[in-house]
Amino acid sequence: MSKLNDRRKEISELSAGEAQNQVKELRLKLFQLRLQQQRGEVKNSRVFAQTRKDIARLLHRLTVLENEQ
Repeated sequence: MSKLNDRRKEISELSAGEAQNQVKELRLKLFQLRLQQQRGEVKNSRVFAQTRKDIARLLHRLTVLENEQ
């Protein structure tokens, strides 16, 4: 399986609390990436899009969990 499918499967198995924690961690990572970009330290700019997409996947998972209740 591809890394993307592995990540999707991993996210689909998270509980609400775990998903919220990961959203916080990814938002912090995105903030740190922005700071590194300003200093010219970021070599792979694709990391920004991947991080934003992971945040969106987690937020979608949280919405699905809320609707199930």
